Order: sequence, then structure tokens, then C-alpha cells
Amino acid sequence: MTIDFRFIKNHFLCLLFIIFFCHAAAQQRYKPFRITGELKLDGALNEPEWKSAMPITDFIQVDPYPGTLPSERTEVRMLYNDAYLYVGFHCYDKEPDKIVRFLMDRDFELGKDDGISVQLDTYNDKNTAVLFITNTLSARFDSEISSNGANSNNNYNNFWDAVSVNDSTGYTAEFRIPFSSLRFEQKEKTVMGFRFARLIKRKNELLTYPKCDSSIQNQWKNVSQEAELEFSNLQTKKPIYLIPYVIANFEKQNMLNGYSTAYESSNVFLKRKLYSSNETVDKIISNIGADLKYGISKNFTLNATINTDFAQAEVDNRIINLSKYVINLPEKRSFFLESQSLLSYSVGQYTQLFNSRRIGLEDGQAVPIIGGLRITGKQNGWAIGALNMQTSDVNDKEIPAQNFSVFRWRKYYDSKGSFWGGILTNRFSTGNNLVSNQSYGVGAVNNINDKWTVGFGTAVTYDSLVNKSFDKNSFINVFIYKNVNEGFSHEINFEHAGEKFNPAMGFNSETDYGFISITNGKRTRLSGIHSINYWSVNTELQYRWKLLSQLTETRFANIKTELNWKNGSILTLIPAEYKEDRLFESWQISDNVLIPAGYYHMFTGILDYIYDESKSYTGEFLVKYGDFYGGTIFTLNPSADYIINRYFRLNINYEYNQINFPMEFSESLNPIYRSNLVALNLTVTQSSKFSIKLLAQYDDNSNSLGGNLRIRYNPKEGTDLYIVFNSALNVNRLDVKPKIPLFDQQAIVVKYSIAFGL
Repeated sequence: MTIDFRFIKNHFLCLLFIIFFCHAAAQQRYKPFRITGELKLDGALNEPEWKSAMPITDFIQVDPYPGTLPSERTEVRMLYNDAYLYVGFHCYDKEPDKIVRFLMDRDFELGKDDGISVQLDTYNDKNTAVLFITNTLSARFDSEISSNGANSNNNYNNFWDAVSVNDSTGYTAEFRIPFSSLRFEQKEKTVMGFRFARLIKRKNELLTYPKCDSSIQNQWKNVSQEAELEFSNLQTKKPIYLIPYVIANFEKQNMLNGYSTAYESSNVFLKRKLYSSNETVDKIISNIGADLKYGISKNFTLNATINTDFAQAEVDNRIINLSKYVINLPEKRSFFLESQSLLSYSVGQYTQLFNSRRIGLEDGQAVPIIGGLRITGKQNGWAIGALNMQTSDVNDKEIPAQNFSVFRWRKYYDSKGSFWGGILTNRFSTGNNLVSNQSYGVGAVNNINDKWTVGFGTAVTYDSLVNKSFDKNSFINVFIYKNVNEGFSHEINFEHAGEKFNPAMGFNSETDYGFISITNGKRTRLSGIHSINYWSVNTELQYRWKLLSQLTETRFANIKTELNWKNGSILTLIPAEYKEDRLFESWQISDNVLIPAGYYHMFTGILDYIYDESKSYTGEFLVKYGDFYGGTIFTLNPSADYIINRYFRLNINYEYNQINFPMEFSESLNPIYRSNLVALNLTVTQSSKFSIKLLAQYDDNSNSLGGNLRIRYNPKEGTDLYIVFNSALNVNRLDVKPKIPLFDQQAIVVKYSIAFGL
């Protein structure tokens, strides 16, 4: 037998060429096709320019069969000119009549119907991105992504458009994203990261491009493994938007008179902020204002606001807090939500050095914001955020005028999104009493890979620039964790908070403690079972102690198991949660019950079931039973969500708690704590431009029924008309002397704002 070495050599070289070519193709940047004119935004994709763009079709499943080929074909093309990036989707579907089409409102809830997304890492930093999503009804949703997809600011809004068209092959969709609304480093060759995703709702099938490791978390919005696209000589203008607003409001309140014999009502039309002693002038200037957005460069944006008002912001959801710690409620005001990730600084599990809810809110009381400035952006691996805000005083509430400043910086130093950085904050009274608070923090996060992360953070605070010993006014945090979608996960977290640590511009629920937690788990894909997708088991250990006294405060251990179905159902079982906790002071949990200070041992079991996320109706059922600080707790928390059709959606949530305490915990011999909380959400959507949202909440702790009705008309991005009605009804009126009026307060606000491009 004769061996043909030339044949082997030629085929070996051919094989090397194929391997090299495939590798080069995999690493090649996508270059959108450049056009000279503008396209009509109609979603049809029938212009000849679309045929000139290279199609992207290599999508992969994330759920329910990670790593497998999609059941339906998806084709995406990109075009651009100096003004816009156009992204065109053709989503094929063999059964187009079964496409799920429900939601039309701005910032619709994700995961409820068929949809597609475009994610752009505009600085190509492998860590942050902006996300644009639409569905088959042309509704729009956008978000800021940070921490490589782990965190999202879903209240972010940008200027862009999208239109979808349904046909016999499935549907097409066209995104038009202005470059003026994006931030990027303007060079001869501008490189961005990008990722696409598609949800086929009836199959609960989530697809993404490019492919990424199926074991990592947040695959559909992962940033570090995005593909890259390249633009040539982008000559975009600097954006300048002026957004003035005008408000009309009416408020009626019932308050107890000075003799405590009856309630008197007061009516206010056009609320005053006391900027002027002249009532007419003050009412006018108190109810007008403006925001300015100016692109200093393609890297940095200046935002200015004057007489800032958030009348259109959603009200907070009521919470029955059965923990001994204060709860940090989320920010819902639009000005503070934009570029939130560039100003935030968290250390430990719950501590923040900057919490924007501290600005303009004092113990639930709204405080007038005179105005402020914010500069944010990135350049050469540096991410910078700076903000200064000034509030007015509220004399009748003894709240002084205050100034708030924060400066946050990060320096990214590798291709995985790792960074080091720091923050400075300063809060001081601008009145006669010069009281101030400063926070300083530094830290680093090193992403070893897409699974392992290690980091640290440390901070120190000062009250009125008074120097204290570092250990008393400092916070230290060290952590390492491995997060995966499949396989083993681990986390170790250590915290140290001094007794005088006080971030007055942030949030911190406790001081004078040391804390360590260790979490381990494993998530396994059950490929042999048709309906169940994953099974996971997790264990968690926590230990918290007081630094000064060295007394143990909390010991905690639990084991949790979870089953995930392919249709989105989730069953979570915590058969044994053990907790030892010390109350250093007595806890007045209700008018009838006082829990004595002491050391308590508690066992608890929890069952939580989420039903079938693939349907238009779903629900959740949670039940909890066990020990609670010397008593026995039973919690029942069912909720239901039903999308009736594309115009109506109903959500109801109910929470019931009953705790039976020993008789000696109650002087009135009624040692039972009960609470009921009911929340009803009704959304009526006439089109993507007009929606009505009603939120009604009742809890028997306050014996009040609160209602919030928000009507929004959004004919185009930047133009909004809001009509907001708030009301609080007293439920338990007859048992109180003097008799409480039916309405505690009523208020109606009309706000109109419009954006002008200058």
C-alpha cells in the first residue's frame, strides 16, 4: 500500500485554511450597510436597501432547550446613515395565527407576548449597554443594562421608534435608533457590541444572537459575549433637548381642628412652593419648570433641571414589613432614573452610599426641588457621573433647605468589564444651621470570567466634617461569587459596619455589626424529563454579630430546592429555614402586642408556586408557616395576573399574616397580630400612545384605601400629557371620635411636557 503524502499534505493545509477561515469569520465584526437617505419607518422592510445588508440568522435557544437550534427562523439586517441606526427583523413563524399579541403600552411588561430586542454596548466596555425592545403591536420598552446583564434600570427612557407588521410568514419589525440619543466614542471607526433576542411566547422559547455559553446567567442580555459591529465616520450632531412642563393641580385635605372636636377641610388650587411672597406669582412659578439635555460631546451629556416636579411618578406599593429593618423603596422619578448606573455605589447586600430617594423626600414628605445639574459619560475606559441638586425648605415641617452632591467614577481595565472606582458625596443644610454629611468610598470588581467575580468596597462617613476613628465610621465589604445558569454556584460575602457609619445621602439599615454569609448551590438540567427543565438545590449560612458588645445577633441557615418547568412554572420549597435572632430592644409590632427583648429560636417552612408563564393568565401562591419571635406565624400570599385582551389587563395581589403570640406579650389579653393587604392593578390600553392605569391598595394596619389613577397620552417620544388622581379613603370611621371623614385626602394633577430639539 502506497501512502500519498501530497494528498495528505494538501488536505491538511485545506483543513487548516477552513479552521482559520471559520475562526476569522467568528471574530469578524458586522458592518451595517451605509445608506445616504432616510427610510420610511413602516416595519415592512420592502426598500431595496434592506437587500444590500448582510443577514444575521445564527440564533440559538436560551430556553427551554439551551444550546439547541430554534424552532423558527429569525433574520436580522442593519443599515445606517449619519442620523439613524436601522435594525430590521423578519421573524418567521409556521403558525402566524398563534403569535401572542397583547401589550401596547409604553414600557410594557416583558415576557408576556412575542417580542424582539436590540442591545447595544455603545462603548464596547463588555459591561454596560442600552436595550430596545418591541413586540408585534409596536409597543416599546427600553432599559439600561449594567454589571454584564445582571442589573437593569427598566425606568430608563430614550428617543427612538419601532414599528411591527404581521403577515402570513410571521412578522417583521423595524427599529429606528437616533445616534444623537446614544453615547459613544466618536472615531474614524466606531465599534459597539450588540446582541439580539427573540421570544416565541406560546412555546416559552427564548432565542439569542450571538451564541454564548449556555451555563452562564442572563444569556439573552449578556454583554461580555456580544458580537461587535463597526461604523465608519459617524458625523452625528450633539443632541440638545429642552423639555418644559406646566402643571395644574387641586388638593383637598381633611384635618383635625385645634380643639380635636371635628375635622375641617382645606382646598388648594395650584400648590405653592413659596418661591415668592406674591401669591399669584408664586403659584405660576411653582407650577412650571423645565429639563435640558445637552450632549457636551458624544461621550458626555449634561442634564439640567429647574423646579423639578414628579407629579406623574407612580405611587409606592404598600408593604407589610415584618422584619426589624427599614425597607429601601425603589426610585420611580424619571430624572433620577436616567444614567442611574453611572452614579450608584453599593457596598454589601443592602448598603448604598448614594440613594436618590434622599433628594426631595423626607420621611415620606415631598420637598420642593429648586433644580440641579448632572454630567455623565464615558471616555477611554473611564465612566464618570456627577450630580448637584438643591432643595427648598419646608418651614411648617421644620425641613431645612439642603444641597446634595455626588461624584462617581469607574476605570475599566480589561475586556471582561472589570473596574476599580470610587465615590464622593456631600449633603449639607444651606440654612442657618450648617449641618453636613460626607461619604467617601473606593472599591473594585474583577470579573475573572463570565462566571467568577471577586471584589471589595470600603467607605467612610463624616458628620459636619468631624473626624472620628476609622473603625467607627467605616464600612468594609469583601465578596467572591460564581453565578451560573447550570452547574455549581458559590458566594461568600463579608461586611463590617462601624457604630457611627452614617451615609446621609444613601441607605443603611443597621450599624455596628459584622456579617458573613456563605451560599452554595447546584442547578441541573433534566434533559430526560419532557416537561421539567431544571432542578436546583441551594444552601445558605449567615452569621451576624455586634462589634462593640461582641454579642451574636443572628444565626441563619436554610436549604432551598426549586423545579423549573419548560412552560415557565416554578416550584420553590424551603422545608427548613432556621433562624436565631436577638432583639436588643422590645418591638411594638402592633397596638396590642409588644415583643420583649431577647434571643429567639425559629424554624420556618415556605412553599412558593408560580403557574405557567406561557399563558395569558398566570398566578403565584406562597404559604409560610413557622416560628416568629416567640409566636407562630402563618402567611398566605396568592396573586393572579390576567391579560384579558390587548386592551385590558388585571392583576390582584393579597397578603394575609396571622401571628399568635404568648398571652404575656399583650396587656390587652389579645396576643394576636393580623394583617391584610390587597392591591388591585387595572391597565386599560387603547393604543401604544394612550393608557390608563389604576392602582387600588388597602391594608388594615392603616385602615385606609388608597387609589391612584394615571392617564397618559404619549403621541410621540418626548411629548406627554398626564392626568393623575390620588385619593385616600378612611375605612374604619364609625369607631373613632370625632367621626373621621370618608376621604382623608383627594388630589388631581394635570401635567403636560413637550421636548424641543434645538
